[in-house]
Amino acid sequence: MNSKTSLRKGVFFPAFLRVLGAGVVGLVNNKFLIDRFQAVFNWSYVNLSWMYQFIMAALFVLCCLLLFSRKGDIRIGGKDAKPKYSFWTWFAMSLTGGIGASIVSSGVSQPITFLESVWGELEGYGIEPGSSEAVLFALGRTFHEWAFFPYAFYGVCGVLIAYVCYNQRKPLTISSTLSPLFGEKANRPGIAAVVDMAAVLALALAIVGTLGTFIGLVSSCLKQVYGITVSVPMMFAIMAVTTVVYLLSTLSGVDRGIKFFARLNFRFYMVLLLVVALLGGSLAWILNTGTSSLGYWLQNLPLWTFDTGTAGGENLIKWWTIYNWTFWMAFAPVTGVFLAQLSYGHTIREVLIVNWIMPSIFAMVWFSIFGGCAIDWQLSGVVDLAAVMQENGTYAAIWSFIRQLPLSAVLVPVTLFVMLISFSTSADNSVTVISALCMRGRKIGDEAPAPVKIAWGVAIGLLSFLLMAYASGGKGNDGVRYMVVSIGSVFSILIILQIAAAAKVFFFPSRSEDKTDVSQ
Repeated sequence: MNSKTSLRKGVFFPAFLRVLGAGVVGLVNNKFLIDRFQAVFNWSYVNLSWMYQFIMAALFVLCCLLLFSRKGDIRIGGKDAKPKYSFWTWFAMSLTGGIGASIVSSGVSQPITFLESVWGELEGYGIEPGSSEAVLFALGRTFHEWAFFPYAFYGVCGVLIAYVCYNQRKPLTISSTLSPLFGEKANRPGIAAVVDMAAVLALALAIVGTLGTFIGLVSSCLKQVYGITVSVPMMFAIMAVTTVVYLLSTLSGVDRGIKFFARLNFRFYMVLLLVVALLGGSLAWILNTGTSSLGYWLQNLPLWTFDTGTAGGENLIKWWTIYNWTFWMAFAPVTGVFLAQLSYGHTIREVLIVNWIMPSIFAMVWFSIFGGCAIDWQLSGVVDLAAVMQENGTYAAIWSFIRQLPLSAVLVPVTLFVMLISFSTSADNSVTVISALCMRGRKIGDEAPAPVKIAWGVAIGLLSFLLMAYASGGKGNDGVRYMVVSIGSVFSILIILQIAAAAKVFFFPSRSEDKTDVSQ
């Protein structure tokens, strides 16, 4: 590494050492780790729920304004910029780079949890579990927490980073997104290092969370389907194999690794959707229920958007809505760097369609089919998925579901493979971006040296293993869950500043910003 592309020690070492430190604490005193992070999340729920809901509303409104206003015509990189990837390759990379293996399992577990109020989710709204309204609530509420609102994070962060880095030619730092508010002060070495260190730490821990989810899903599959009790050494082996897979991908570069895995992953998503839609039960019932649930979501949209628990209750708002929002906050700023890189040559409107509209529609179709089929089976007595989750945890639901499908002996390993590819694609882009942010003198799209990527990949894998093996808690991944959402809660400050920066740079630009804009 030459001096121009040297390691940013003020970013790499503080973030890296904190990740390793969390692993050590989780190994030595896992209760202390869980209790401290749980306390942070509990405090943020009590005191900041109102803020999280306003953040989501602001992101949604900002996406709408950018999509439908003349600002949507701005081309990322300038008028003469040409896209690097074909449309469907771009969409596959954007979609699969922003979601992990959890969407596969959540397609079954979340709607069933809401349908049967497994942990009291329906108590606040006074809905009878298993009733007709509970069916509509189960899918409608899942749409709310997986579609247009959370993907607005990616929409705003991706557009803002792409615009300031490509059109205004700012350095590749998260702090550059704050330059519309603070000018060049945002890019001072000390400020930039602190902001980027926090962003790198947040995403690293978020990937720890998704890898922990994958380890839990594989462990559950081995136990539920094959009767194998997963030991600590076996859990380590699962982590090691997964880490090697996503490291091989990220070391091969975006144009080879992520591009290949994204296309493969997207095709498997489509295959799984078709299998469940055609073989999983009454397709007409599934489509009718999904359509009615869409109307139920729209009917309740105002209340759900601003409910801080006063109406919905803690079991729903705290452990689902606020938890999910804070998780997306941890992912969004740095994932936005990856999405911005893919956006070169496209207009802002096109970027929002691919990063906001289309993933939201995909999520709604996914949950309509998987969730609709699961609800149909739950109500008709084919399989009691709620009882499975209460006895064996949420991870078990997807495997009990798949075992009811024809050719389940083939579909179980195929689903495991899809989860592996799904996680690897998400981890690949994340390790690539956080490694690039740890380097000085890099432009958006530049790759970091292999040793930096390997260091991050191994650290993330080890922390995931330690937390799942020694700090899992009652729900199987408590150490991971509380750590990620606590970091996301703290990171909400950056999200608020980025919302303000996006509003200013697009709708209230200064003269200096107009002069540096190459798209004019």
